[in-house]
Amino acid sequence: MLDKEPEEFRESNAFSQIWLIFRQDRIALFSFYTIIILILLALFVPWLAPYPSDMQFVGQELIPPSWNAFGEVTYFFGTDDLGRDVFSRLLNGITYTFGSSIIVVFFTALIGGILGIMAGMSQGLKSRILGHFLDAFLSIPILLISIVIATLMEPSLPNAMLAILLALLPHFIHEVYQAVQQELKKEYVVILRLDGVSNFQLLKETILPNISVRYIQEVVRAFTVALMEVSALSFISLGAQRPTPEWGAMIRDSLELVYLAPWTVVLPGIAIILTLLVVIVFGNSLCKSISKYYE
Repeated sequence: MLDKEPEEFRESNAFSQIWLIFRQDRIALFSFYTIIILILLALFVPWLAPYPSDMQFVGQELIPPSWNAFGEVTYFFGTDDLGRDVFSRLLNGITYTFGSSIIVVFFTALIGGILGIMAGMSQGLKSRILGHFLDAFLSIPILLISIVIATLMEPSLPNAMLAILLALLPHFIHEVYQAVQQELKKEYVVILRLDGVSNFQLLKETILPNISVRYIQEVVRAFTVALMEVSALSFISLGAQRPTPEWGAMIRDSLELVYLAPWTVVLPGIAIILTLLVVIVFGNSLCKSISKYYE
């Protein structure tokens, strides 16, 4: 996997070359721009949504989406049982669901990456003990850990984010630790160490480029888990509370209306699925571009 000498990783135009490879794939480019749009929406949606997320229109309850014969263009995705505009709530949900997931993954990737690299570069008994300790967490599902942690705190979105972060970290650290350990066992790394290359230089010029693809894959996997768990914890009332328009909470609040007003349940679910697909496509495309660059 990307086994190259340190000199081959010193090119200053690596990012530009990877971008040139990446932009050749139209689907990858579409996913990239979609993620940028989602981030911008998460930041500026209060000024872009047609109505405030909690505004109730009396007498306009359960209006179907505009493409329905009984729908209205004024409420593009219809309204819920309280007369709130579903489209506005979905847009505001980007901030709570997508934005929360981004924050969780950022700290997971940062803290988990640093601790995983430090653990991976350690040697001897300390490394083996740490490896067995991290292996023990793999037998426990991340969702179960986050539920247990969330139940110990007051139900809220910030507490759910903290619970997911603490549940994700051991798994992320373990994957980075394993990736670094596998690189250290390769023959060219042993040779470089015998030549007197310092651990910092070895890490910077050889190990980090070689584990970059696996690191990105783990970040993407962490994001998919975080997004699903933010929604799942809200769905079981351990995350976002009423009237927060988090997508999982929207599904929970409208579950009884699934036959009467299916759009109130289906549309948040579609938003979750499409967001996951876009991020997965972007992550896979970026990994392919990096792999092609180092071939």
